[in-house]
Amino acid sequence: MANRLTEQKYLKLLAVYGNTPASVTLQELADRLFCTRRHMRTLLQQMQGNGWLNWQSRPGRGMRAQLHLLRTPTQLSQAEAEQLLDAGRLDEAVALLGQDKQQVTQLLRSKLGYSVQADYQRLRIPYYRTMPCLLPGTALRRSEQHLARQVFSGLTRINEEKGEVEPDLAHRWHQTTPMNWRFFLRPCVQWHDGKQVTSGDVVKSLARSAGLPLFSHLKAIRATGPLSLEIELSQPDNQLPQLLAHVDALIVRTDRLTPATPVGSGPYQVDKNTDWLLRFKAFDNYYGLRGLLDEIEVFTWPDLTSTEPGAPPLDIKTSAWLSSSLSDEAWIAGLARKLTGKPTDENPEMFLERGGYFLLCDNRSAFWQTDSQRRWLRSILNPWNIQPRLQAEIRPLWVPGGSVLPDWFHTLEDGPSVSPFTGGGSRPVLRLVYPQTHPEFAMLFNIMAGLLAEQGVELQGEALPYSTWASGEHRADIWLGTVNFTVPENWHVASWLLGSPLLRRCAFGGETARVDTQLSNWRTGTVSARQLIGEVTESGWLQPLFHHWMRLKGPAGVQGLHLNNLGWFDFTSAWIMPD
Repeated sequence: MANRLTEQKYLKLLAVYGNTPASVTLQELADRLFCTRRHMRTLLQQMQGNGWLNWQSRPGRGMRAQLHLLRTPTQLSQAEAEQLLDAGRLDEAVALLGQDKQQVTQLLRSKLGYSVQADYQRLRIPYYRTMPCLLPGTALRRSEQHLARQVFSGLTRINEEKGEVEPDLAHRWHQTTPMNWRFFLRPCVQWHDGKQVTSGDVVKSLARSAGLPLFSHLKAIRATGPLSLEIELSQPDNQLPQLLAHVDALIVRTDRLTPATPVGSGPYQVDKNTDWLLRFKAFDNYYGLRGLLDEIEVFTWPDLTSTEPGAPPLDIKTSAWLSSSLSDEAWIAGLARKLTGKPTDENPEMFLERGGYFLLCDNRSAFWQTDSQRRWLRSILNPWNIQPRLQAEIRPLWVPGGSVLPDWFHTLEDGPSVSPFTGGGSRPVLRLVYPQTHPEFAMLFNIMAGLLAEQGVELQGEALPYSTWASGEHRADIWLGTVNFTVPENWHVASWLLGSPLLRRCAFGGETARVDTQLSNWRTGTVSARQLIGEVTESGWLQPLFHHWMRLKGPAGVQGLHLNNLGWFDFTSAWIMPD
């Protein structure tokens, strides 16, 4: 990186001579910069070596030479910012360029893709929002759930290809009685800071999880040895190993609950998490197979994933070239050409997302107290009415949903459809809320507002922080959201419905006792996920909207990419083919 003092001296020369060739002597330049001729000659050599100027001297004392200053102040700043970015100092690079978003965007785009230097493999991808919380047990969006699984380990985990439970921190477990389970931990497992994971750490972490509805039957958790523990239940649960693979059961350092840079024991550790950069580094002492990528950098800059001026807002699901939704393709096609590695369609994976957009009627609203009123809402804001109003570019890529999974179908029971707005008076108003920083929600809101306006109803929208939205505590008539289910999908459908605060509050008409009864029935296997979703969908509380087509599209040279249900890929299996 160029010396800042040298740069300041160059700018002084630029202020005098500009960018046009000038005839000068070495002594004149030394006088301008208040230095000796010898030091001036050294400065000229440094500046010419940096490519800032051309200096053509002529032999003989006092002979005039040709000086041509080649760089503008903006170009100097860009060059220095690029060096800072290469050194991983993104915050400093952005601060150097100031508020010029065009410069910042151009710089970041030039660094996207992958690089291999001395066998050190780095992957750089853009994202449209910050991710300030990666802590399990909190309200995590789809991407945060995936990233948390790269940072943390659970007692168990799910093999995504088979959909089966397999060992993770626990290498063995067994059920001693219908109410008691014992788990045996791997030895010498380390946290990212080097401290060894003990059964006491696991007990404290699971005790934290036990405060959540899904884990309410964890009656007692005890360490029975340095590497063993026992879990006592208040009711039988033959699927406990599956439950312990849930993202909310990932094992955390309870004395290091830092949301942005949490300490885990998984294959990747959070190295930095700021407004501009989220950096993961492979954990060399991971007890499993070390990740093949040494570093993953997620650049956060909204303009990186924005559409061209005047273009419709499209779906931003993940990175610029790791497209998890075909809605991305209209703008990815242009951006991908600027990245390291040509985009490839060699990966044949393509499927409808396991999940999608939905509406939820709030039971506290006076407008949805009868099935007929909820049928009226569905008759207006159903996917078949919304789809023709989507932008033409994405319309074929959104599939109307009959349930939360694409191969399920649940519809409202037959019956009358009655508007909840009767009588005269002022124009009725409905309040719809949705999570912030999701580009498609505003588009959907505008379409829904138009449909309701045709019925004489005003729709007011509000974008909430995700944690506020997920809590379900805000005042609203309708909730707009999206959900993606990891494998095994059936299990996660039920866990979402019965464990999410928003769904527990609204989906069963606000009947807490009813939700707890169904949770107990699901644990014992007397009711299935399909039956649970059927109950809340056929009564109109939950109204599915759309599924996206998903496909993985990455640059040639990156191997081992496999699209998962959360729209990402496992960091541990991806690697870069050297040129």
